[in-house]
Amino acid sequence: MAGTLMTGATIWAGPTCEPQPGWLLVTGDSITAVGGQDTPPPPASTMIDLAGCHILPGFVDTHLHTTVVGWQTLGIDGAAWTDLPQALAAIGAAAAADPQAPWLLCWNARPFRWPQRRLPTAAELDAVAPGRQILVSGVDVHRGAVSTQAMRTLGLTTLRAQAGDVTRDRRGRPTGEIWEQAYGEALARALADAPGSLEDLTRRALDRCLALGITHAHEAYVAPQQHELMLRLAAPAAPRLSWAVGAGSGLLSPAPGPAGAPDGPYGAGSREAKLFLDGGDRCAVCLPARALGRLTLQAVRETVAARHPGPLRDALRRRSAVRGRELHLQYLRYAGIDLTRLLAGYLEAGIRPRLHALGNLAVRQAAEALRAAGAGPGAAVIDHLVLLDPATVDLVAASGAWATYQPGFLTTFGPQIVDGGTDRFLTVLGGRQLLDAGVPLTLASDHPAGPLDPLGNLRHAVHRTIQPAQALTRVEAVRALTTTAAASIGAPGAGGLTAGEPADLAICDGDPFTPATRVTQTWVAGVPRQGP
Repeated sequence: MAGTLMTGATIWAGPTCEPQPGWLLVTGDSITAVGGQDTPPPPASTMIDLAGCHILPGFVDTHLHTTVVGWQTLGIDGAAWTDLPQALAAIGAAAAADPQAPWLLCWNARPFRWPQRRLPTAAELDAVAPGRQILVSGVDVHRGAVSTQAMRTLGLTTLRAQAGDVTRDRRGRPTGEIWEQAYGEALARALADAPGSLEDLTRRALDRCLALGITHAHEAYVAPQQHELMLRLAAPAAPRLSWAVGAGSGLLSPAPGPAGAPDGPYGAGSREAKLFLDGGDRCAVCLPARALGRLTLQAVRETVAARHPGPLRDALRRRSAVRGRELHLQYLRYAGIDLTRLLAGYLEAGIRPRLHALGNLAVRQAAEALRAAGAGPGAAVIDHLVLLDPATVDLVAASGAWATYQPGFLTTFGPQIVDGGTDRFLTVLGGRQLLDAGVPLTLASDHPAGPLDPLGNLRHAVHRTIQPAQALTRVEAVRALTTTAAASIGAPGAGGLTAGEPADLAICDGDPFTPATRVTQTWVAGVPRQGP
């Protein structure tokens, strides 16, 4: 009999991903049969002994940004910077080392961990690299800082943005700090001038996905003018590729509506559009009014500990308002009625909305607007849901939307949330809360904002130090990163490791929840794409 028989492994079988010792037969591009230890395996032309290994469905990352990751290889990595002076010294050294670069692009800065709690000003960037075009990006890819020459090139005062997206001094002059829509449009313009081929850089990022067992990568934002490029990248089908489209002017700009969405297939998934309901650090949150005093006190304590006014200044400049018994951080990007109309248009056109909503106020708006727009079960995806409360979770369940969250954020942004004290009032990345309410849950990376490694993300979802009661079981986590994830984007693989399903496999050299375990082979459509 033709085919490849894999024996001796633990198989995470079926749509529920229950682990069992057994064997798996692949014929052509599909799984032909799966059996347990008590079932004799069929004959096959090729035998692979995988004793001690685990075979999982290929990982489906439903939210990542390979088109951004590719560019990061050409820039300066600021992940290790611990304060503002170190960042400025590194930028000055990079400018001196490469005086001809049209742009100095700095990535992964974490100002929320610095005593100063801010990115450099334009004046500070000018001092270490006079006359250079510089863009410093925060790790969340929602905020940045630009030099004076960059402001001139970008026409910063002409960028379309909501109030507060361009920070200004007391005289109304831009300081160089930019947020959300202004940042997204600045990034798009800077990358348009940067050297390198977006197609080649993205291909390398997709190859990295394959090496980690990701058999399907879903790009969370693509400009409409990049649609043809994505079709070319999707042609090799390794990994499978799909995407959501957004505004052409920048990653964080308002969605244009269904008329701005290209026709035809979006790779290996169904048509999808990306909308941002709140920001990154500037997310829309609803807290009990009593939280105001406690959060302010926490900022004072951080200021004393850091011996720098940054934490208190950061807290005081937030856009907040007390409404009855609630404290609102007012960073919603849409009015409710406008969002409902926009969603209704996408749904009528057969396009699935993907709604960025970090704070519970934004999640609440997403769920209510979806119901008002008449969305059916599974018609939309709500992304992130970093901060939640029970009433908002119930609204999400009633909306019928898929929920996608990033367990890797627990390490990237978890300390920031805990330091700010928000975890005392809200659930942080409440996977258990969502599942218990009946919300269909998927895991994703949001790389580069979060770590890409799917095994690491599985472990973060199961082994938590922040609010450990929100942990998932091992089976729930695997299911959320494989079969449920595939179903959420209308992609192959929702049935998991069972006969008739695509042979998309992630083969690990041990238990996937053991820290030393690694993916050794990645199969897509019955073909080994990584490994021996």
